[in-house]
Amino acid sequence: MMKLRTNLLMVALGLALLGLTMVYSATAEQYGPTYLLTHLSHLALGLAVFAVVSRVRYPAWRRLAPWVYGASLLSLMLVLIPGIGVVAGGARRWLEIGPLSLQPSEFAKLAAIIVLSCAVSKGYAMRKGAGLLDVSKPLLAIGVLLGLILLQPDFDTSVVLVAGLAGVLLASELRTRGLFLAAGVGVVALAGVMVAEPYRRERLFSYLDPWSDAQGDGYQIVQALSAIKSGGLLGTGPGAGEMSETVPEIGTDMIFALIGEELGLPGMLAVIGGFCFIALAGLKIALGAPSVLGRCLAAGIATVLVVQAVFNMGATLGVLPLSGMTLPFISSGGSSIMVSFAAVAILYRISEDSERARDVKPKRGSRAGERPAAPRERTPRRAAAGDDSGRRYGRTRDPRAVRSG
Repeated sequence: MMKLRTNLLMVALGLALLGLTMVYSATAEQYGPTYLLTHLSHLALGLAVFAVVSRVRYPAWRRLAPWVYGASLLSLMLVLIPGIGVVAGGARRWLEIGPLSLQPSEFAKLAAIIVLSCAVSKGYAMRKGAGLLDVSKPLLAIGVLLGLILLQPDFDTSVVLVAGLAGVLLASELRTRGLFLAAGVGVVALAGVMVAEPYRRERLFSYLDPWSDAQGDGYQIVQALSAIKSGGLLGTGPGAGEMSETVPEIGTDMIFALIGEELGLPGMLAVIGGFCFIALAGLKIALGAPSVLGRCLAAGIATVLVVQAVFNMGATLGVLPLSGMTLPFISSGGSSIMVSFAAVAILYRISEDSERARDVKPKRGSRAGERPAAPRERTPRRAAAGDDSGRRYGRTRDPRAVRSG
């Protein structure tokens, strides 16, 4: 398990370094080294978050869950207040804290997973099993977060959040009826929200046939595919891409197109392989967790990272509708990088605590740190008829020592 979590951290760092190179390539011509320095500061913050969160033993999230939820709820409410929340691209999603711009919806994904995982583990502790009643109140509380996220509006983050909740519920072994009911409600709600706004319907139609409106709604997909095609099989080389100015959001939502153009098929396969490893590592950590809380946390966090990556890469390749999601560890954005490293830190700590739980199994009656006592040799049962077996073995008197009446 130590090798697994070390490799998990190395893969995350490798993706982050690749992202550093790609972000610089996408912005150097227009911004020079300024954007690179900003991205470096975000990466440093992400590593600092990893160092802090990885020191928190995962059972401690039970105590921290109310505070995490409260902070997420407050920040999401502040975003919607005019004059406090920052508006960009027609959405109000950011808070400016000094030189740092934070996106509270990114942190809400982790908060929702922590809250639901703690509720499921509490249900197991109380009734030796989790039912829909155990997760109904937490799901309602998380529904408030979802509602605030949709008001920004940020439909894409809400989809990733719901996927993470589904990962938690699957790992929780919730009773089948409750699981299908929760899944049905989530799918119907998301489908209704998706078709409620005209721009989301247009995005869906442009995905079905982007070339029919290549200069309108399908422009972003067409330009991303053109960038990948121009790179050929092996790519044009780092920094040699020519489509960075024609592909919208090339440093964030469409950075996978830049990877395809400059690094070709090997670069894209390396990124896909990295997230496949994260998925397998998260699954293995979840299966090896010694408690329901650890299993649910690991499953939900791994689901969020992988689903977000799949939606980002799928939208770039034209196999999924445009999502507007960042590619974890790689895309530009301080909140995305910090949340991604916080997620890996929780997985890392679950793996470490699980290994310690397996290695340290104190014997019954022994204290922590003491060497367990050697097993006492058992006294064989006496088979003779009429033996005084009512007394404990080893304490039966010698018949010759019993005085007569």
